[in-house]
Amino acid sequence: MKTRNNAAWMFVGCALMFSACSSSPSSPSSTGGQSGTGGASSTGGVSGTGGSATGGSATGGSATGGSGATAGAQATGGSNAGGSSATGGSKGGTTGTTGGAGGSGPGTGGTAPTGITVKLDAVHQTIQGFGINDALVSKSWGATVLDNLFTTTGPDAIGLSILRIGMSPTGSIAGTDSGNLSGAKSRNARVIASCWSPPKECKSNNDTTKGGYLLNTGTCFADWAKKIVDFAKNQGLYAMSIGNESDFASCAAKGPPCTTDYDTTTYTAKQMVEWVKYVGPKLQDAKIKVIAPEASEWIHSWSTISATGSLVSGHPNSSDPLNCGCYANAISADKEATCAKTCLDGGGYDYGHWMWKDQDAWKAFDILGVHEYDSQMAFPWPADVNDGKRDKEVWQTEMSGVRYWPEQGPSSDINNGVAVAGWIHSALTVGEASAWLWWWYQAYDQDDNEGLALNKSGGNTLNKRYYTLGNFSKFVRPNYVAVEVVGNANADVLLSGFKGTDGTVVVVAINKGTAAATLPIAISGGTAPASCTPNVTSASDNLKAGTAVAVTGGSFTASLASKTVTSFVCK
Repeated sequence: MKTRNNAAWMFVGCALMFSACSSSPSSPSSTGGQSGTGGASSTGGVSGTGGSATGGSATGGSATGGSGATAGAQATGGSNAGGSSATGGSKGGTTGTTGGAGGSGPGTGGTAPTGITVKLDAVHQTIQGFGINDALVSKSWGATVLDNLFTTTGPDAIGLSILRIGMSPTGSIAGTDSGNLSGAKSRNARVIASCWSPPKECKSNNDTTKGGYLLNTGTCFADWAKKIVDFAKNQGLYAMSIGNESDFASCAAKGPPCTTDYDTTTYTAKQMVEWVKYVGPKLQDAKIKVIAPEASEWIHSWSTISATGSLVSGHPNSSDPLNCGCYANAISADKEATCAKTCLDGGGYDYGHWMWKDQDAWKAFDILGVHEYDSQMAFPWPADVNDGKRDKEVWQTEMSGVRYWPEQGPSSDINNGVAVAGWIHSALTVGEASAWLWWWYQAYDQDDNEGLALNKSGGNTLNKRYYTLGNFSKFVRPNYVAVEVVGNANADVLLSGFKGTDGTVVVVAINKGTAAATLPIAISGGTAPASCTPNVTSASDNLKAGTAVAVTGGSFTASLASKTVTSFVCK
């Protein structure tokens, strides 16, 4: 979260790594190469998100709400791995293979020796859903907003299915509006939660704010674990994080990019190992899934390197509360070697690797929780964890635009909407995330882009990022499975593919360029649909359904205006 209550700060360069289900690489900012500790095994390069928002207000335009979304069954508990496991390697390097015979209308996928191919038989993670946070600060949303957020019916409906709430140091709900919570539950949303800080008497700094770690003295572990488990049971949670943003300490005294102080708790990698082994099994015994480590920077799941790229002159790097002293937006052995030795020995980040080394810790959590702040990109599952085969679901549980980092706003225009869509694309394709959540519905504190739908100032016109999130959440429903998209040579276009159990195929196309693009897209490895309906978010339209495009010979043509996000719903 890195911005809570009055805190605001997070992201960096509008660069996105992508590989699985993705378009071809573009900007060269990061190679995603391997690190000495396993690093990233994907070679998919980095592609710009279209630059920082210009701040112009979105034009009203028409908003038909799109067509073709299927409700999709609410995903049940299921296995932790969700879908077939990915190898973590490059998934976008080859072109499509030959499918069945052509013919118009439904049939087997056509031949695609070159060009873009949606490979229905190359499956990755199961999508559990998209969501929003209502924690720390809140206002009542009301029935109309709840319907728009958590259903797919109506022009402004975006079909979210997950709500994340907060737990206070006393074990009570932290700032969640009761009507919002009950309204989300009544609309079949799953509820998850996180905790920001234990009571100050169990903190190393005797303060719930400014970081400090959880003391393992007296009854602190036992008391805090009991509060967490009791809260999770009383709220009927699907999953509970054992600590929000284990890698961040609020730090107002340091100045920008830090803002104000709010409840935070830091964990070194070794401390996270001990804490998850203690509290994780207690939540699992209560049939509640465990989320860890939920670092603010995705890179900290697999490395001690911290992100860089803030907008503050003279202070480009993230705050690095554990003082590891190494900064980059890619994982490499050379950069990792510059980190402080105490950090490389378990006194830093790199939570995933350290939990993997201790198999009791690895078994004690179910969902690898991440945030996408600072670097504003996902990182792939590393080759040296479970032989590169993902055996945990990955959930991105909080992201937004905050002060002192790119896309800080306040903005509501399509440039920002396209950038946000790029963040989601990176999480789903590179990070193989099964869930992706925004922070607040409205910016309550700083006048920045923390609010999904509304800024602190600017009236009641919904932001374009609200609708570009909807390009995913409204049409890529719970229990859909991500599939590979290969062969795209257009650096300005990002492509991701998904399939539903009813045969629906969804292709989300992001054109971040200033020119229109026309792309032939083949569908192979399964039954090709008869047609694809485009649902477009642009400067003037919001999830607007267009005329269905025929699928002929297993292929269709995607026509993409500049600066648009289009969801092709194919049946």
